[in-house]
Amino acid sequence: MAVSMEDVKKLREMTGAGMLDCKKALEEAGGDIEKAKEILRVKGLAKAEKKAGRETKEGIVYVLLSDDRKKGAMIELNCETDFVARNEEFRKLADRITRHILEKEENKNKSGEGSDILSQPLFDEPSKTVEVLIKEAIAKIGENIKLTRYCRYDTEDYLHSYVHGGGRIGVLVEFSAPSLDEKVLRLVQDIAMQIAAMRPEFVRVEDIPEEVLERERRILREQALKEGKPEHIVDKIVEGKLKKFYQEKVLLKQPFIKDDKKSVEQVIKESGLDVDIKRFCRFELGGL
Repeated sequence: MAVSMEDVKKLREMTGAGMLDCKKALEEAGGDIEKAKEILRVKGLAKAEKKAGRETKEGIVYVLLSDDRKKGAMIELNCETDFVARNEEFRKLADRITRHILEKEENKNKSGEGSDILSQPLFDEPSKTVEVLIKEAIAKIGENIKLTRYCRYDTEDYLHSYVHGGGRIGVLVEFSAPSLDEKVLRLVQDIAMQIAAMRPEFVRVEDIPEEVLERERRILREQALKEGKPEHIVDKIVEGKLKKFYQEKVLLKQPFIKDDKKSVEQVIKESGLDVDIKRFCRFELGGL
C-alpha cells in the first residue's frame, strides 16, 4: 500500500532509521506506525548483532551523582570512532545506562564488567533490558557499542566526581567531612584531579594487600643483590626503595600535583578541613 511522506518522516524521527527503511517498514505494516516500529526494531537488532564483533577503542567515561552526594555511578562505554563518542545520541545512551546503575538497588556498592548488568531490566522501562537498549543504539548509530565496566558507590558520607578530557578519564571519590562548603569541595576537587593525573592504586599504605608488598620487597631485594649490594644492608635498601613505591601507588603519599614539595597527606592536614578520603574509583578510556 502507498504510505504518506508525513508518516515516513514521523517514523524516521521516532526511530532514527533511514527514510527508505521507514518507507518499507510502513508498507510492510500496512501503514501502522507501531507495527512499523516493531519491524524496524527487529531488523535493527539483527544489524546490531552483525556489528557486535567490531573493535571499540573510542568512547566515554561517564559519571553521575545523586543530588545529596550519597550515591554515585560511573561507566566506560566504548564505540568505534571519536566522531560517535562526541555524538549526542551516544552521550544520551551513556547517561541512561549510568542512571540505571545509579537507581537500580541491586547495583548498590558494586563494580565490575559491563556484561554483569546487561540482563537487568531497565529501571525506567522494565520491559527492556540494558542489552536491548545498547543493541537498539547500535542499530540507530551504526557502530558497535560496548559497556566495558561500571562502578557504583553508596555512602553515609559524601561523594565527588571529576571528568577529564571530555570523558577520557573519570574519577569517583568517597570522603568524609564535617560539612560541605566551598573550601571542602575545592580540596576534594584537587584530590580528584590528582587521582586522574597520577593514577594511584591505593588511598593509604595500610590498604596495600600484604601479597603485593611481599612481591615488591622480593623484586627489590633481588635487584639489590644483583647490583652487588652487601647482604647485611639489603633490607634497609629495600625499605628505602619501598618509599618510592608508596609515592607512586599510594594517593596520600604522592607528591601533590599543585605543589610537589608536599604530599597529598600534608596538603589535607594543612588545610585544617578534617577531610578524610575513604576510597576512589578511576576509569580511563581503554581499560586503564
